Amino acid sequence: MTSTSRQFEGILDRHFEELLADQPIYATYTGLRTGEGRLGRANLPFEQRQERRRRATLKSLNAINPRELTAEQHLDRLALRSQLNRESEDFARGRHGMDPAAVDGILNLLLHELQRGEDEPRRAAANLRSLLKEIPSYLEQASTLLTNPEPVWLRILDQTVVGAPSLFSAVTAFLERVAHTPNDTRLVAAALRACRSYHKAAHHRPTAPAGSFAVGPETLARRVRDQLGLDYTLAEIESLALAETGRLAQALRKACTRFGNGRSAETIIGEARSEWNPGPDLLAHYQKETRRVANAFKAANAVTFPENESLDVRMVPEFMRHLYPTAAYSSPGPFAKRQRGIFWVNDLSLTKSEPAEQLKERQQHFGLSLTCAHEAYPGHHLQFIFANQHARRWRRLFAHAVFYEGWTLWCEQMMVNLKIDRSPWLEVQQLHDALWRAHRVLVDLRLQTRRYTYEQAVKHMQTHLGFTQSRAQADVNWYTSSPSVPMSYWLGRLENERLRTKLMTGRGWSLRTFNDWLLSFGTLPQSWIEKYGLS
Repeated sequence: MTSTSRQFEGILDRHFEELLADQPIYATYTGLRTGEGRLGRANLPFEQRQERRRRATLKSLNAINPRELTAEQHLDRLALRSQLNRESEDFARGRHGMDPAAVDGILNLLLHELQRGEDEPRRAAANLRSLLKEIPSYLEQASTLLTNPEPVWLRILDQTVVGAPSLFSAVTAFLERVAHTPNDTRLVAAALRACRSYHKAAHHRPTAPAGSFAVGPETLARRVRDQLGLDYTLAEIESLALAETGRLAQALRKACTRFGNGRSAETIIGEARSEWNPGPDLLAHYQKETRRVANAFKAANAVTFPENESLDVRMVPEFMRHLYPTAAYSSPGPFAKRQRGIFWVNDLSLTKSEPAEQLKERQQHFGLSLTCAHEAYPGHHLQFIFANQHARRWRRLFAHAVFYEGWTLWCEQMMVNLKIDRSPWLEVQQLHDALWRAHRVLVDLRLQTRRYTYEQAVKHMQTHLGFTQSRAQADVNWYTSSPSVPMSYWLGRLENERLRTKLMTGRGWSLRTFNDWLLSFGTLPQSWIEKYGLS
């Protein structure tokens, strides 16, 4: 290793070691015990210290001669620079003063410990009690950061605080089952009061102008380049998205004609759902289908399955049912010794007494083979396990949506291509979901460049995808806080298709060789992998 290479490794080590020491919440999510039960700081001096470290790291990177780095170091260089620039941009535009997200962060961390409690109840209980003690002072600090809350984000806080008592009830129920102490009730009550006090303080601040969530054309263009790894202009992305929505709509109409002229995808899927009955044991059905889909991908020799991993398909505990959609996936931390993911199944039929109501709830899981491929094998679970086993330690911490969401949509396409599910309606459902992801490109772009107001973005989802207002709002709420991530799904899927054509059609690679190659670099933009990972 050259002196420049060693210097670069030192920059990486110093940055991430200091980051993980400074941010215990982040350390906990990565699977390190060092941060467990701690919240850290949440005030302006803390934010300013993080920015100084980012600037110092960028300065150190600029002093490196890139010609003396290895291909793998180049990938880390691009990923680190991208992360630092994104975070510095958010700091410069004062996002910490606009985004009242502290309560949501607290609730997500409590949920993380409740999930841990399924296997390690005493460890989780100790962490929960420690966190509950820190929540009041942490939220009091966090409230001082807020100067001008963004109106959409303030409404999201309203919804979060309304749901907070349910999560705290789940924490109470868990602690009652695991070495209950008389002090638990007081700790939970104080934490809930702190959430409400933070909420009240946020509403006493003057709000930012409507649409302040938007980063603007210049910043979005940079994120397309540095987060997605694409050299497209915003105008080119819009042209691409318009062409894709038209192409997918036409393909969907063609797929629907098999079921009769003039029949919509919604009608076809609705009728198929009403005729589907997975039986009374929904969890067993998910477990069986997850194994079947995994085994089918193995039999097709589509991708290597890594060693030292496991996936549990579990029922959502009763006290957490209200917190989950129909199904969800929890990945292991990049540094967790046990690389075990959890595929949660939320069977709300268990809350119903009438057989007809029970069946209707189970039918909400219709199309679960695609869900299994997307969330489990070979989707998120397999992809993150590969990333977490990367030989370069800090590579595991980079997670670009253009790759991990593009990968899951590629998995859904492989389900159709390899006929892993031969259901007649599968292609209709897959194309219907693909059209939704293509429209996300347009909405994300127009929303973040201020061509769409929040209300216009919601209307777009209703008009073009038939979403209800509440579903469209839930989607757009997320778009406002994650510029360039919503468009990453379909643009990432197209990147995989571009590389598939280049390497499988052009070079004669097998499907397994192609997929294994994609997964071997971690969760980075496909164009970077292409530049530094192809010989």
